[in-house]
Amino acid sequence: MVVIKRKQIIVLSLVIMILIAGYLQYSYSRSSVASNDGEKGRLGEAVYVDSESLTVKDSIAGIEIEEIPASKEANDFFAHAKLDREITRSRDTDSLRELTENENTSEEVRNEAYMKMIAIIDNTEKEMRIENLIKERGFDDVIVYIADDGSIDVVVKSPSLTQTQVAQITDIVTRQADVGADKIHLKIKY
Repeated sequence: MVVIKRKQIIVLSLVIMILIAGYLQYSYSRSSVASNDGEKGRLGEAVYVDSESLTVKDSIAGIEIEEIPASKEANDFFAHAKLDREITRSRDTDSLRELTENENTSEEVRNEAYMKMIAIIDNTEKEMRIENLIKERGFDDVIVYIADDGSIDVVVKSPSLTQTQVAQITDIVTRQADVGADKIHLKIKY
């Protein structure tokens, strides 16, 4: 019975990795054609691109808005961090489930493993709610980690944060995770 569950988790992990690889391939393919003095690059050709010189200019009601795209490193960071978090959580939950289902383990160890599983599930739900609420505020991407000691790391994809944005993020985290502002560690990655 345990072997079947392991196989299911492995298959699920592989499916998640394939989906993320497909998403990354799609996002890279949109930006893979670069121009060099009016010439288009060929598919598969190595092209040096200075990320600081890439900008998109829009005009809204006569006001010119310049958007600087996020670095490839930042995009990769969020994708890899979420994948690593899911794989680690899946592995931890599987190990704890084995302990709770093993009849040779003591009742105390089984109860402790069960409580840890519940804590992991609870933290996962909180992280997802916090991430969704922060994204709702207009941020491109965010990842939240809730540590065992109750501290919370929030990494937001943004070139900078205003005091209002910091206050909004802090408010969301304190309400959803029921922690004080001193437990929140906010970082930006762009």
